[in-house]
Amino acid sequence: MATRAWQWCMAATVAMVIPWAGCGKPAAQPAAKPVGEPAAAPAGQAAKPAAAGSPRIAVVLKASESEFWQIVKHGAETAGRELGATVTVQSPVSESQVEKQISVVENAVSAKPDAIVLAPTQSSPLVPAIEAAMAQGLPVVTIDSKADTEKVASFLASDNRRIGTIAADEMAKALTAKTGAPAGKVAAITFFSGAASLEMRKQGFEERLREKYPQIQIVDFRDAGGQTGKSIAFVENFLTAYPDLKGIFANNQPTGEETVRALDDAKRKNLAVVVVDAGEQEVWGLRNGYVDAMIVQMPWKMGYMGVEYAIKAAKGEKLPPFVDTGIAAISPEMIRSGAAEEYLNPVAFHSKPAAK
Repeated sequence: MATRAWQWCMAATVAMVIPWAGCGKPAAQPAAKPVGEPAAAPAGQAAKPAAAGSPRIAVVLKASESEFWQIVKHGAETAGRELGATVTVQSPVSESQVEKQISVVENAVSAKPDAIVLAPTQSSPLVPAIEAAMAQGLPVVTIDSKADTEKVASFLASDNRRIGTIAADEMAKALTAKTGAPAGKVAAITFFSGAASLEMRKQGFEERLREKYPQIQIVDFRDAGGQTGKSIAFVENFLTAYPDLKGIFANNQPTGEETVRALDDAKRKNLAVVVVDAGEQEVWGLRNGYVDAMIVQMPWKMGYMGVEYAIKAAKGEKLPPFVDTGIAAISPEMIRSGAAEEYLNPVAFHSKPAAK
């Protein structure tokens, strides 16, 4: 496929499908601050002063190198400024540094903040540190990924089964628009079988089709095994093996972006295509007729709400065990209205000065 200047900063209308919908991938990220440095107000914005005795919240994320986590970080720091808390954000460089994250959490516990917000890199290794903090009366709010313990103040994340359900609804809508009915053969790709979030998306998609759209038949559901590049070949094989194929579902960013690449190479815009996340090529596909719907998660809201709920926990408020941070469905028809900046470019959107 020819090299493209993938366009990212875009406007679109978004269909909110759950409360707190928002967030996607911004055109540019603010520079990351040193690990552990309290959040400072952006230029031109005055931070709400942290009063004496105001809550101190330690936020430990999965990685500093990831754009997704930089968006979460920005949301958490914004919450600290707006809610009058002192927020420090720490993380290893990459998500593979599990031991480093454990050390960061243990050091955060030793510093005795009022609460901790944690995105566990893996579900089991962080459990001892989490339970040790909770045993000391230090509430831990987990975000994004569930730890293998119920001893947390609350868990905030996208409802991944719901992502699959909404993807099935969007597939039915796209099939109806292109073929006249929610029916026909579709193929699907998951990035890695066994990954809890992706398994839930797969289950939600399959269950919704069985229950509500029995005329839609899944003829193939491939697993990329966690390897990039495989999904391109999968799509090429789908197009050859199933000449009467009507749609494709890709359940995360790598599979979605590679689906767009393969369809662009084949110049096929006649399929109903639903992808998850908001990678640059997925957005390009949405704008250029290769994608019919994109289901996005809310990293900025996740970071903001993590701090908000940590403050509540520090004050002794009882929190729900699970809080859905929301998802949104974006379609090509919605791009023209200019209302999706919050979802596809959340850092820029939430950095704007408030209207006077």
